[in-house]
Amino acid sequence: MSDDHGAQACIETALDWYIELREAHAEDPRRQRWQAWIDESDTHRQAWQRVQALQQRLSGDDGKLLLSAWRATPSAISRRAFAGKLCLLLGGTAGMAYTGQQLAWPSLGADLRTATGEQQRLALDERLTLDLNTATALDIQAQSHGTLIALRRGEVMVDSRQMLPSLTQVRSGQALIQADQARFAVRALDDQPTRISVYRGQVGVVLADGEHRVAAGEQLLLTRHHLERKPLPLASDAWTRGLLISAGMPLGEFVQELDRYRPGILRCDPRIAQLRISGSFDLHQPEQVLATLGQVLPVQVRYRSRYWATLVPTA
Repeated sequence: MSDDHGAQACIETALDWYIELREAHAEDPRRQRWQAWIDESDTHRQAWQRVQALQQRLSGDDGKLLLSAWRATPSAISRRAFAGKLCLLLGGTAGMAYTGQQLAWPSLGADLRTATGEQQRLALDERLTLDLNTATALDIQAQSHGTLIALRRGEVMVDSRQMLPSLTQVRSGQALIQADQARFAVRALDDQPTRISVYRGQVGVVLADGEHRVAAGEQLLLTRHHLERKPLPLASDAWTRGLLISAGMPLGEFVQELDRYRPGILRCDPRIAQLRISGSFDLHQPEQVLATLGQVLPVQVRYRSRYWATLVPTA
């Protein structure tokens, strides 16, 4: 293990101990285990001193949100990125190591991210829960009047149970979505309209021309020059349960959705794009879904490589 990676690993462990001890009473046996870890090496002691130096920042609202995210974030969505972000504040070689990772993958600079095919649920506190869909990156900032979520790309479901005057806000492109008690999703994908879908309560969408209210059962589709209000499609929130539910969806649209959960390239031959597909499909098993399509429609999967697949008509 390099010195940089070793230093950052110690910071990660020190952060874990910081959170553990915040919840431990004076006689808690965890304190003895923490002390034993500190005494193991000077590197451990220095890592703990760096976390202590950051304690004042961590005690504020932004720090509480970040620590809540650290507690709930498994390594699969880059818990190391959290440590790296804190290392940038702490200084030293671990911060330099994280900067290298950020250059290799720009979205790693986000507070939270998911990889392709990955979904995560995060409870920031008892009044705010986020579901991150595949390939999503966002930043979180605590404010005096609530929480601001900046959606860089992807899709997030927000379950906000705030009490006024606190608000949960999501910024995506030119839109600022505001809510107190509502369940709503914001989706921002390349070359597609921004989609704001409301499942409970109502939200306000602030645009350059003013505020638009969106109630449960409605969605707004936004482009730079156009706004369209539509009813929610059937089971459009099924992705939070790991499902893609279709009721007569055109195959081309279905493949476009499935492509978001699968590494590589997935395409649909235009000759079969208008075929209709219905059913409930497991988003965690995209290859199995592709195999199933050939059983219910006159289509087959043609692979150029393991990751490049095209749905074509059966011969």
